[in-house]
Amino acid sequence: MGKGFWLFSMTVAVLAIGLPCLGVWMRRQQAPQCALDGVPIDAIYAVEIAGPSGNHHRFCCIRCAEYWRAQNNSLDETVHVTDEVSGRAIPAEEAYFVRSSVITNPITLNRIHAFAEGEDAEAHARQFSGRLLEGDARPLQANHANLEG
Repeated sequence: MGKGFWLFSMTVAVLAIGLPCLGVWMRRQQAPQCALDGVPIDAIYAVEIAGPSGNHHRFCCIRCAEYWRAQNNSLDETVHVTDEVSGRAIPAEEAYFVRSSVITNPITLNRIHAFAEGEDAEAHARQFSGRLLEGDARPLQANHANLEG
């Protein structure tokens, strides 16, 4: 057996072991997943809830965050939603929410959208047959779990 055979054999062995390891490593590099249902988080719809002990929970949509809060209620948590126009995180109490015909998550059928500016919320509501959520209808308020579709 010549030098070429051993070189070829070693190359095949390295590829046979290396490629599966590379595949596992690449799959671990995927987007963050929802703390409730494990769905990859689309950054534009992300919600983050931070507890008093510094633990953070990220969600793929407002509805998942509402379900989680219904099971894990804490008065000292802070909630940030993502403004769908700018992509920046804003405190939930400052956000404008719209329930519209646009579904952000096909699993939960979430139709609630968050905006930093009232004009953007109203424009979305007009364009997608929606309505601005006010008062008790606002999601993610303290001691409130609005699980209606």
